[in-house]
Amino acid sequence: MSTAQVYDSGNKPRKEDAKIKPWTGIAKAKAKAEEELKKINGLPLIIVRPALVYGNGDYTGLTPRLIIAAVYKAENQKMEFLWDKDLKLNTVHVQDVVAALWFLSQSGKHGSVYNLADQSDSSQGSVCGLLEGLFGIKTGFLGTMASKMATSVAMKTVAEAANDKHLKPWSDLCKKHNITTTPLNPYLDEELLYDNPLAVDGNAITALGFKYKHPQITADLLKQNVDYHIKNNAFPAGLM
Repeated sequence: MSTAQVYDSGNKPRKEDAKIKPWTGIAKAKAKAEEELKKINGLPLIIVRPALVYGNGDYTGLTPRLIIAAVYKAENQKMEFLWDKDLKLNTVHVQDVVAALWFLSQSGKHGSVYNLADQSDSSQGSVCGLLEGLFGIKTGFLGTMASKMATSVAMKTVAEAANDKHLKPWSDLCKKHNITTTPLNPYLDEELLYDNPLAVDGNAITALGFKYKHPQITADLLKQNVDYHIKNNAFPAGLM
């Protein structure tokens, strides 16, 4: 189980034979693991590279953005992002990931690589549109030029400022709703703030007969994600 972040980032959807140039710490470790596993003779290996995973049980995919949207809802503020609305954030639902793993265990070809990505071709703009509808907030983007100016000085400083802006309000929001402990937090790693589009071609697996149950990301699916965490007393209720 690898990640599509091992590919060299770009706006053109990456197929399984695309150039490998991991751009997150986890992706670098996954790429190394792929290479080490390939060295084991006779290992019945299939490598799966999902796009950004969301859905029930997600903590690090789209959930941080849902958390931050909740913070801006509570603070009655506009939610702004670096770069622009066209930055690719291709997605895949966790149920499709699990179904694909089982499908490939039965029908996948040993030694092959398979991407997982729905047909939404999601971007910052489309995801923000869903967040606006869910939480009743306004969103916006700094744009490429302003983002380059802000990040050229020190991305670490930008990341720290963003996290400082979100972490305490999130903690206060949880306390207000009697949530004493939660595995969820809005912290964003510096490496995730760079201008790295995640565009993934997830069609190779469909040629084997696999069908995505959730080919399009929707507000209802994101609401189910939030409701899952609310049910587990990990996310404040009443913000949607």
